[in-house]
Amino acid sequence: PAAVPAPAPAAPAAVAGQAPAVGTAGGKLVLNVKEDSWVEIRRAGQPKLIARMVRAGGTETFNVRADDVLIVGKPSAVSASLAGGKLELTQGPGKSYALVNIK
Repeated sequence: PAAVPAPAPAAPAAVAGQAPAVGTAGGKLVLNVKEDSWVEIRRAGQPKLIARMVRAGGTETFNVRADDVLIVGKPSAVSASLAGGKLELTQGPGKSYALVNIK
C-alpha cells in the first residue's frame, strides 16, 4: 500500500518537465485573407481540415493541434494568429507558399 502514493508525484514532475516548451499546443487558428490564397491544414492520420482556395476578404477559423501542418499559398496576402498571438507565414526560398508546423 505504501507504493501506491509514489506514482502520484511522478505525474506532476512529467508535466513540469514539459512546461519549458515555447508556445501553445495548437489552439484557435485565425486566417484573414487579403487576396485569393490556397489554404491547407493537414492532420496526421486524418482527413485534411481544409484544402481549398479561400477568397479575398475571407476569414477562416480552425481549432488546430500540435503537429498539424498549415500550408498557405501567397502567404504575403494572409495574416494569421494562433491562440491570440501572431503566427509568421514565412515563404521558403524558391517557394510560392508557406509551410508551418503547428507547435
